[in-house]
Amino acid sequence: MKQLYFFLFLAIYSIACSSGKKAYERGDYYGAVLQSVDRLRQKPDSEKSQEALRLAYPLAVDFLESQAKSTIASDAPFKWKSAMNFYNQINQLHDQIKTSPAALRVIKTPVSKFTEIADLKKKAAVESYEAGIQAMMKNSRSGAIEAFYLFQEANNFDPGMKDVVEMQYKAEYDATLRVVYAEQIYRSDWVAVEPVLNSLRLPFTKFYTSEQAAAEEAPIHHTLLVEILGYNEGRPATTKTDNNHMDSVLVDKVVDGKKVKAYENVTGKSTLFEKKVSSQGVVRITIKEKETSKQLLNNDYTGTGAWTGTWARCSGDTRAIPERIRKICSQTEPQPDNFAMLKQARQDVLKQIENSLSSFYRL
Repeated sequence: MKQLYFFLFLAIYSIACSSGKKAYERGDYYGAVLQSVDRLRQKPDSEKSQEALRLAYPLAVDFLESQAKSTIASDAPFKWKSAMNFYNQINQLHDQIKTSPAALRVIKTPVSKFTEIADLKKKAAVESYEAGIQAMMKNSRSGAIEAFYLFQEANNFDPGMKDVVEMQYKAEYDATLRVVYAEQIYRSDWVAVEPVLNSLRLPFTKFYTSEQAAAEEAPIHHTLLVEILGYNEGRPATTKTDNNHMDSVLVDKVVDGKKVKAYENVTGKSTLFEKKVSSQGVVRITIKEKETSKQLLNNDYTGTGAWTGTWARCSGDTRAIPERIRKICSQTEPQPDNFAMLKQARQDVLKQIENSLSSFYRL
């Protein structure tokens, strides 16, 4: 087995050593450079990695630069951003080599395109901004969401670009689905769902009380009704198990006037009691379109809780009774922990509601 592990290690080690060269032979010059530099960080004297880096680097830079230039010369959508991505790859190779002394001995002057990227950013910002305007003109929620990210991208390329922040806010406003919720309580206020609604962080979805919606005067798309239905605990169910126990214990005895150790058989009895109680509570969630009253969701969520208590009654020689039972022989009959069961049921139902609404409003 040790020999097998040794040969596996040698195989993996060999692959790692030649990974840059293999990538180069496949024509993956960019990957070959990264793998070679990584290998040289671990083993600065690796001749295979040095050779792979020396051969692959100029080819990688030439390929990426030609791709950037042909993209700029084309009519492709988002061509400025695409060209930036090619130049960013060249810069990544530059940074990797600059931070590896062994790689820097092979490629003494790695190429950078930081100046070119700085020039392209403004053009890429205009490109994204104009695409955002086109997306807004779709007059749809999906178009507004698309526009939001395009305006965000434009602002990242050229911070402070005129009107871009305002347009991003407008796109977010148009993209946001607004939900007004109300809560009704029947028979028991065992749980409050409102904190879950307020804590949900869903993109382009906002929950309001009716007062908040009226104050903001925002268009409402959905109504959400929370109905807190009953909570109840079942009757306790108790089971008992009778056991006879026998064991041998070491005791002191006097034999022929001498004190000696000897084993003695002992017996005892135990009755083990187990009491179980379960509880459950139900919450109903109904979601409708505000404009048409069309029902979109109508689910009942059941939260459950459970409690178990044990005690025992023992007789005979307790030395024969297992310690786990002996420990509870003198305990009184426990009473159900109502608060713990309520807490379990509450946590259970709230988690279900959170997951369900997150899934329902997921983009």
